[in-house]
Amino acid sequence: MIAFLKGAVFERRPDSIIIDVNGVGYEVNIHSRLFPRLPQRGEPILIHTFLQVLENEFKLFGFLDQDELRLFKTLLTVSGIGSKGALAVLSTMEPLVFYRAIASQDEKTLVRIPGVGKKTAQRMIFELQDKVPELKLVEVEKEQRPLLDELMEALEILGYSRSEVLPAIMDLNRNKQLGNIVEENIKLVLKAKAQEMRR
Repeated sequence: MIAFLKGAVFERRPDSIIIDVNGVGYEVNIHSRLFPRLPQRGEPILIHTFLQVLENEFKLFGFLDQDELRLFKTLLTVSGIGSKGALAVLSTMEPLVFYRAIASQDEKTLVRIPGVGKKTAQRMIFELQDKVPELKLVEVEKEQRPLLDELMEALEILGYSRSEVLPAIMDLNRNKQLGNIVEENIKLVLKAKAQEMRR
């Protein structure tokens, strides 16, 4: 698995980018909202990637942040949504907007995505409503999100999945027990999980 590429921009296109990594050019598919945010030719870049293995070819998809990569992988689990459909979602809206539409069952927002009709929108809502941890973050105040994201990333490094720790994080956040120091918050989350296991 190729988790990321670090190199220099060799060529930019609205739907793909070629990255020079030590003299080897990797072609990476991107969504259209990403194109304006790309560095210019010759500038350094680090891009998170997903490798799709098809019957006759390998395809790389690239994202500048982990949130978009996570959403892309999640969308691939929906029946009838392939890589083209997943890129269409990310080309149309940011992950938080998509999660908000799923959480509120907002079909009108979802059918704005090219290739998504009413039935596909309903299928997305049905299949993702209960299995996307990020949906619980939709109603979190905007200024709190970076703190919670940082906390979850730190716990992921320790080997915990988002779905494992998110309930404890949300409970602590609701009770206003989380502070601004990530290390202290990690201790609180692990303590809450230990108490939960003893019940």
